[in-house]
Amino acid sequence: MRQTLHIFKKDVRHLWFEIVVAILMAVAFAFIGARRAQWLVLPETNRIAAWTMVIFLLPLTWWTLIARAIHDETLPGDRQFWITRPYSWKSLMGAKLLFVLIFVNLPIFLADVVIIHAYGLPLRTEMFGLLWSQVLLDIVFVIPIAALSTLTAGFVQLLFAILMPCVVGLGVAIAAPEMVLGRFSGGPDWVNHYFAMFVVGVAGSAILIWQYSTRRTITGRSLAIASGILAFLGMALIPWSAAFKVQSWFSNDSVSRSLVHVDFDRDKKWLTRAVTEAGDHVRIELPLKITGLPPDVIVKSEGFSMGLQSSDGTTWKAEQLPLGVASKLGSEFSLRATMDGGLFRKVKDQETRISGSLYITVFGNRQKVHVPFSDHLVPVARVGVCSASEGATRQSSFLICTSAFRFPPLLVSYRFMQSTPESAQDVWTATEPRAISYSPFPAQAGINPVSQDFTFSSAPVKVSEARIETAEILAHIRQNFRIEHLRLADFEERASHTTP
Repeated sequence: MRQTLHIFKKDVRHLWFEIVVAILMAVAFAFIGARRAQWLVLPETNRIAAWTMVIFLLPLTWWTLIARAIHDETLPGDRQFWITRPYSWKSLMGAKLLFVLIFVNLPIFLADVVIIHAYGLPLRTEMFGLLWSQVLLDIVFVIPIAALSTLTAGFVQLLFAILMPCVVGLGVAIAAPEMVLGRFSGGPDWVNHYFAMFVVGVAGSAILIWQYSTRRTITGRSLAIASGILAFLGMALIPWSAAFKVQSWFSNDSVSRSLVHVDFDRDKKWLTRAVTEAGDHVRIELPLKITGLPPDVIVKSEGFSMGLQSSDGTTWKAEQLPLGVASKLGSEFSLRATMDGGLFRKVKDQETRISGSLYITVFGNRQKVHVPFSDHLVPVARVGVCSASEGATRQSSFLICTSAFRFPPLLVSYRFMQSTPESAQDVWTATEPRAISYSPFPAQAGINPVSQDFTFSSAPVKVSEARIETAEILAHIRQNFRIEHLRLADFEERASHTTP
């Protein structure tokens, strides 16, 4: 322990300037973040430019400080002066970890506490998120740069090690843009992110221990390359259906899955369409209906997979197409997929069988919270705190909800109400579901400790209060469906913009 403290004190004396810069940046982060909590009341406190700059510069100061501390006792090679000293590798690594803990983790921890308090969020209920955010900060921002620093002999090699995967990623984005831009964002996508973070965290920690204990750099660099490839493949190639299956393990199972059925909605068979579009593609639309769910629940369709088989044996599949922003709330909706025009013309006059799977999330246990127009914050369970206010001209109304460390794991909708002596009348309702986190963990990776949802109404009538409605996740369900004896030619039509 004495040797660890000796090395730690030496690093503090040598890197005092970098330490001061990192602490000042954390202070600026806390100050600007706390001031932004008042931006609805005092618009001049928003400071978007300053906030953007500090979010960009803060990790740069961390990376510089960490790299400088580790490069003070460079590990690659065998001609460094420090290896002639009677240093224990455990003491040396312990000193570097203590250095990072005190000058990276502790300042940002205190800054997060200041910002969370400024937004009116109770620290006692947000403590798990506060601690988990520190774990994610180490995995995403600290361990990778620390591991790369142990594998490099200076800043030039370190910059090359950072730029090399960026160049590879750029090449992949050019050659196969669907791997980078075509992925679904949201829902169970956190599974891919946590897989990548798990690989980075385990591999980075292993590299740190390996380098400090053996200093066999070639093996460490090979492990770094392999783990980088594995993390990228996990992010890009884990099937959406597999991520949804993992997601379903964390649901409450408050819904009996055996009672849930997905069927062709024959009452709305007229909604079935096969629309020929530009580029010789045909858009298939099939009305589906979900039955067997408890009353007073909300259903959100997340995605689907489907396949077609004609009477002559021709098959076609649309694999795990997530609905993304086009997903709907409700037990009745139209499933849409695109088929090649040549294949459609081949099978359209035959009887076909369409089968597939529908992925849905069921919400229930609805709660309502009224938020009066005032300068007071209203706590909303599992969301955070919310406030409502009128615009300067009183012709617009604003509602903002602040959550700590991630978006709430609830389906949240907003309404503005006009109170009358008899009842409250709905004046305006948010038409799209608000941001939601499906992750079972209390924080998401990032620097900003708060997530905000903001909406407004410009209704011509005066509103007196806002209402927030929440519904918690009851289950994530995959349910199969089958449609027999469907003849697509019966529903063929052309899009209005196509040439007959």
